[in-house]
Amino acid sequence: MTSTFKTIACAKLLYDAEQGKVNPNSTVEIKKADLVTYSPVIEKQVGQAITLDDACFATMTTSDNTAANIILSAVGGSKGVTDFLRQIGDKETRLDRIEPDLNEGKLGDLRDTTTPKAIASTLNKFLFGSALSEMNKKKLESWMVNNQVTGNLLRSVLPAGWNIADRSGAGGFGARSITAVVWSEHQAPIIVSIYLAQTQASMAERNDAIVKIGRSIFDVYTSQSR
Repeated sequence: MTSTFKTIACAKLLYDAEQGKVNPNSTVEIKKADLVTYSPVIEKQVGQAITLDDACFATMTTSDNTAANIILSAVGGSKGVTDFLRQIGDKETRLDRIEPDLNEGKLGDLRDTTTPKAIASTLNKFLFGSALSEMNKKKLESWMVNNQVTGNLLRSVLPAGWNIADRSGAGGFGARSITAVVWSEHQAPIIVSIYLAQTQASMAERNDAIVKIGRSIFDVYTSQSR
């Protein structure tokens, strides 16, 4: 699942806030010992405090891994996320570890995995279903719209006039992934879910594969509207 789990973790935070279980404005002190690899926001704030809401913004827009772990700690860990998924009807997606171990991607290991169909259905429940309030649907979408690390993926071939909200990921054994919602004034939202795994391809080659898949998807929908 790689970093696409971050959308689920932040959706769980929003859900828990609705239930009165957590205050998104509560703060967590950032300790140097808690830093993990790839934490461009949090590594600059050691010794300071960050709100859970800001931690979600950091992990959703920059893929900050320490911020993701902060959120996981607030929502019951990986088990809390998996239980939430089962509650909303996702029987396949599961989270078992935290960053960065969850990105291992070993063949045959079902930990920290999903299927494109399962996570697309879950994303639909978050953004268009009844899993979250209207206000929190918009907040989750806003975090995805403001993603800063996916400019070389689907965004690079997005048709003119279209919008995108996305979250990407990468991991071991050639893993590369993206989940997205795309729409336009004349096109109802489309959920896109792409997962690559067990490949020898370089990161650039994996990115190019996602771009090619995305272009093919967009070509189908733009040709229908002509």
